[in-house]
Amino acid sequence: MSPTGSSNRQEEERVLGYWLDYLIAVKEEASGLSLQDVLMFATGLKEIPAAKLTPKPQLTFQKNSRFPEANVCSNTLKLPILPSYEMFEEAMSYGIRNSPGFGLF
Repeated sequence: MSPTGSSNRQEEERVLGYWLDYLIAVKEEASGLSLQDVLMFATGLKEIPAAKLTPKPQLTFQKNSRFPEANVCSNTLKLPILPSYEMFEEAMSYGIRNSPGFGLF
């Protein structure tokens, strides 16, 4: 995250709250997706390995794209910085639903 007190940090903290709310909605199946779908998008895996996920998953933030991006080699999920939860939820769901998913969806 950006340095404490910066405007970027405030935006990132807001989006992190959106992310947590989004995961709750997915868990409750309110979004039409499953946590397995989110895991597949972010890591390329259908389930969490018994030992551990390597490398350790990371979240980053991006202003240059409306949709989430994932790098499955580094287990990095890039969350879009959007002004409202509704826009965030729509972008996340659209991005995850429309990702190739390595043909495993």
